[in-house]
Amino acid sequence: QIMKQVPVRFDPKTLHIPAYSVEKLSSMKDMDWNNFVKRVCSLLDSSEKNTGVARSKLNLLYYLCTLVVRKEIANRLISSQLFPILIQQLRAAANWDIRANIARVIGLLALHTSELEENVPVSE
Repeated sequence: QIMKQVPVRFDPKTLHIPAYSVEKLSSMKDMDWNNFVKRVCSLLDSSEKNTGVARSKLNLLYYLCTLVVRKEIANRLISSQLFPILIQQLRAAANWDIRANIARVIGLLALHTSELEENVPVSE
């Protein structure tokens, strides 16, 4: 069965992290950037199975899709601890919408990063 991708739109009101712009994220200091990435990782890594968590994960993935199309953000995220979390969630997620959007984020990361090291498992 072929699933048609829906347009990427996130709701900043239901996002459990501040919806920073690309410009704000690009200008963040390392400590603030690391805190932002840790919060994103913890939200993605939550293992609760209710629909509210699935909806908030989808909203977060839509937000990530809008961020990773910028090269400077993609470069910082592909080398962060977010990428292994995405791979782990891709393997573990039972919800097809979540899996498809994780794969979309991984694909956009691989497409928009300027350096893709050999140890980054994008072929997963």
